[in-house]
Amino acid sequence: MNIDDLLNQLEDILEEGKYPFGGSKVKVDADAIRSILNDIRVGLPDEVIKARQIASERKAILSQANDAAEVKIRQAESQARKLVEDHEITKGAQLNAAEIIADAKKQAAEIIEKAKANSNEIVDNAQKWASDLRSSASSFVETIMNESDEILTQSIEDFTKSLNKVRIASQHLKSVTAKKSGQ
Repeated sequence: MNIDDLLNQLEDILEEGKYPFGGSKVKVDADAIRSILNDIRVGLPDEVIKARQIASERKAILSQANDAAEVKIRQAESQARKLVEDHEITKGAQLNAAEIIADAKKQAAEIIEKAKANSNEIVDNAQKWASDLRSSASSFVETIMNESDEILTQSIEDFTKSLNKVRIASQHLKSVTAKKSGQ
């Protein structure tokens, strides 16, 4: 299950939560939230692994671009040699060969630059996405924990109030019983 699915589950738990005592605080299943948070923590390394794979693919793209450039240069050099050998006017062939080599080098440089730009963009996007995901997960967890803390605090306060009412009622009952016994 991916991080987005786990975050959606957390939202579902919040939406399904109960509003005790008619208040605005939501009572949620803390164990379910903890379980999902643990799954998120376990899932984050997968996202990091994906980012590393993208970086590795970037290296492969650059290597392929370099290989393609070398092939183009070798082809151009080979073609230039053939031109010199096949033509009687070697000066014209040499000029032609130089142009071919220059074009091949230019094309190779363009291929490498495009590959670098594409791979840098892929890596930058992956890093931003992973950073945004960590940030939103952390913020979401912080919000859940704060809301859970507020609900727990409110529940304890409500319980304390109810307990005090029971004590007062018990004392009142004792005093009424004592008065009746004394008469």
